[in-house]
Formats: sequence, structure tokens, C-alpha cells
Amino acid sequence: MKRKKRGVIPTLLTLALAVLGFLWLQDRPSGSYTVQTYDSGDVSTRSFESLDEARDYMERGGNRALLDASGDVIDFIGTGIAVTPTDRITNLYQDAEFKKRQSYVAGGTRLRLVQTADKHLLVNISGADVYVKPADMTLYPDAVVERRGFYQMRDGQVFHTVEANGNLAGTFLVGPAPQQSSDRYYTEDVRDVFDSPYQFASIASKAPYSARELDAFLGSLDDSPLAGKGDAFKDAEAEFGINALFLMAVAGHESGFGTSAIAREKNNLFGFQATDNDPSGNAASYPSVEASIDAAARLFAEKYVTGAYDRGPFPGNKQEGVNVNYASDPYWGEKVAGTMYRIDRELGLTYLEQLK
Repeated sequence: MKRKKRGVIPTLLTLALAVLGFLWLQDRPSGSYTVQTYDSGDVSTRSFESLDEARDYMERGGNRALLDASGDVIDFIGTGIAVTPTDRITNLYQDAEFKKRQSYVAGGTRLRLVQTADKHLLVNISGADVYVKPADMTLYPDAVVERRGFYQMRDGQVFHTVEANGNLAGTFLVGPAPQQSSDRYYTEDVRDVFDSPYQFASIASKAPYSARELDAFLGSLDDSPLAGKGDAFKDAEAEFGINALFLMAVAGHESGFGTSAIAREKNNLFGFQATDNDPSGNAASYPSVEASIDAAARLFAEKYVTGAYDRGPFPGNKQEGVNVNYASDPYWGEKVAGTMYRIDRELGLTYLEQLK
């Protein structure tokens, strides 16, 4: 009996499929998803083909993180942080459906992760529990986070050390310490540490200092064009009802008391209209330092004490106050408060006594 010959084309097709199958098996990763388990500094890894299997395994343990095929963390058990995209601001929302915006933060901000879900993340930042969209967020379980931000009391003062990308990171003064302590306070709410009096005091008030007294501080600064401008701050306070000490502190924070390039070239003490892509080119110009101070006082009075951006008439944080809508830096209110304290301290702490 003769064996029937097979055609050439089917044979070649079968061979090609076999080769492709072999190559696919060779290139195929051991698992599309991996789960890392963290135990006293040791890390063990297990791979899974399906997301459901990987998530089920992760949820049956503690200190475990779920990674996708590219190695990015997409979920984990335990506490951790979410880092915002570095190339743009991230909106913060009051609701998980993203219908009502609460505020916004700069790129590279670290958010404390409270809860993860497929379509939203619940996070905590600068006193606010808010929702963000998971897209483009980078997640890290605390087990792999080497440094965390904290508050600390030393030398009779409260300092905040912030971990973040770019110029958001660093240590800055917040205010006077209520007691001595060597503890580090790992929290996003400054009021867990102390009442932060300057940060939550009304800016719709009068500073207890004369123009001459303000000049005593301004004149002590190195190479500041604001020397002798105490009258300008007190005049703005009288006309618009915005505390002169607050105005000086914002100018100090935003332009180094008038020493920044924008302040020197354009009399712009507050960085108005200075965008990230071209700060100097887009910044507003003013005919004088006095005009810049008046513009800031008018803005705070008409937009932040009352008006569209009114979330409380004080520097505040990302939950309440000017900081909610004024600055992408989540700790702007703390930094302004620290500068107010610095000025007040040099002038005798009369304002702090007034706040008490």
C-alpha cells in the first residue's frame, strides 16, 4: 500500500507555526503579573498569568505589592504613597466620581495613600482627604519608601521636612513650638503637631506694627529693594483690609523680599502670572513696587477673603484657606506662616501675643 504524499505548502505552514510557537514560548515571560512580599527588609517575588490570581494572592497576605508586566506597582496591601506626574499639576477632587474639584498640587508631590480602587485613589495631603485619578500615578508601598516627610520641634520652633520632587522638597520653618520634643511627627495635618497660629489667623486684619517698625525689619535684609517700603504695606492694609504682615510674608516667600529676577525686572513681588514654562517672560509687570503690593492686596481682598476663591481668610492648607486655590505647592500656607513668624519674631512677637 502506497503512502499518500503530503503537499509542500501544508508542510511548510505546519513548520512555520511550530517555529512561531517555539519562539513565543521562549519570549513569553514567566508571569504577566508579579506580587512582591516585604518581610523585615527581605523581598520575595511570585509570578502569575492573570490579574485576578495575582490580586487574590496579594490580598491573602500583608505588606504585598502587585506589579504589572512593566514592573510598575498597581496595587498593594498596607500603607504607602502615590507620587503625582512630574510634568503637570494633578487635580484633587472631593468625590470619587471627580465631579467637584477641591484643589490641585504640583508635579512630583507625594500623597499619602488611604485607599486604592480601580477607578480612583483616596489620598491625604496637607490636611485634606481627597480623590485623584489613578492614571500616571506612581505607587510605592511604605515598605520600599526610604524617606518620609515629618514635622519636628527643635530650638523652640516647628519645622517641616518635605520629601518630594524638585523645589518642593526641603525643610522649612512653620512657627513657634508649643513645647520641647525630640519626636518626629509623620502626618499630613499640621494641627496634629500644634495649632500653627499664623497659618490659621485671619488675613482680614491689621498688623500691630507701624510702617516705621516694618521698615526696621525690611532694612535689616541684605540687598532688598523693599527697604523703606513699610508705608506701602501699611497703605495697602488700610485701603484693602489685608494684614500688612501677611503681605510682607507672601512677598518674602514668593520673591525673596523683592530680590528675585522677576521682582527686580518687573516690580513683581508676588510672582503673578509667572508660569512654569516661561516664568520671567510671562510674569506681569508693574510700574512700581507699591503698585505690585496694591495689586496683591486687592486680589486677596476681592478673591480670597470674599469672592470666587474664598475657602477661609487665612493662609491655610489644601483643606481650607487661601492655599486651596492660590498655590500648587501643598505647603504654601505653612511656608507663608513661617515667614510671618520670622518677621514677627524680629519685631518682638507682638502679633503672636495678639493672636493669643
